[in-house]
Amino acid sequence: MRFIIVALLSLSAFSAFADEQPPFKGEAEAGAIVVSGNSDSENYAAKLGMSYTVDKNVYKAFGRYLEATANGVQSAHQWEAGVRYERELTEHFSLFIGQKSESDIFAGYTQRDSSDLGAKYYFIKEDAMNFFVELGLRYSKTQPSTGATAYDNYGRLYTEFNQAIDKTLSYKLWAEYLPNFTESDAYLANTEASLNVMLNSIFSLKLAYLLQYQNVPPSGGKATTTTSTMNLVAKF
Repeated sequence: MRFIIVALLSLSAFSAFADEQPPFKGEAEAGAIVVSGNSDSENYAAKLGMSYTVDKNVYKAFGRYLEATANGVQSAHQWEAGVRYERELTEHFSLFIGQKSESDIFAGYTQRDSSDLGAKYYFIKEDAMNFFVELGLRYSKTQPSTGATAYDNYGRLYTEFNQAIDKTLSYKLWAEYLPNFTESDAYLANTEASLNVMLNSIFSLKLAYLLQYQNVPPSGGKATTTTSTMNLVAKF
């Protein structure tokens, strides 16, 4: 809940800043469902992404939070936060480095820290349509809920396609595959499909379905995690 409040307050502050600094862009999402009566449940989701461009340098920061409880019993608790730097070499090609931390106790790990290095290439780069691929390496340190800390070297292949169908409707599809060079069976795969409906020039409604897969999950964790969200989105 606190993350949602911070995200919305940040939106107000950064919107004013963005008016003075055109290179700054941001997007905040927030959603909440609270039910009381015969059964009690609470579900909170929030996401925040920001970028700042100076010449051919792009600085990014991002974070997300998800929590769900039913009758006082927690059923989901996830968070992620990170930063990334991109250097554009041409209009369609860039290099990047990044660092992020994430947690999903129901997937079997309390924290996973990852460092990324790679290249990004746009096949399509237009106002209404984008299609790009990223290829790189990732080093991760995973602290499972039980057991010893794991250190893994991954490859990383990521692809994303998004298109604006008209002024009010757009969609995005992305997929990520991470082969594990340290333990070949312990690969990861993630994908998400989302639909965005504009309400006005700032706010929109986003429906998304995220699938995360660990071929060898930590002890006590599950191989597959799916997350469906419906959030209010503000762009600034």
